[in-house]
Amino acid sequence: MVQRSKRSMSPGRAREMQAVTRDFHLTVRRWCGEIPISSQIYIALDVLNFALNLANSQLNVAAGSNEPDKFHAMYRMDVDAGEE
Repeated sequence: MVQRSKRSMSPGRAREMQAVTRDFHLTVRRWCGEIPISSQIYIALDVLNFALNLANSQLNVAAGSNEPDKFHAMYRMDVDAGEE
């Protein structure tokens, strides 16, 4: 059996995956806007949002970019309005 630690990802494949991840992330964020914050579904979507942020960050590294991802900087959910 092939060990997963020996696999590698090409930068082109990482960029392809990143595009799909971003599209799904926008869908998740849209769902979050439709659901009351106090619901358990919102909490689950918030965790999914965090996981998508993390995945996109790692895909950004795999794609060979050292720049912070501007897409996620615009849509941070971990700060209140007005905070930096």
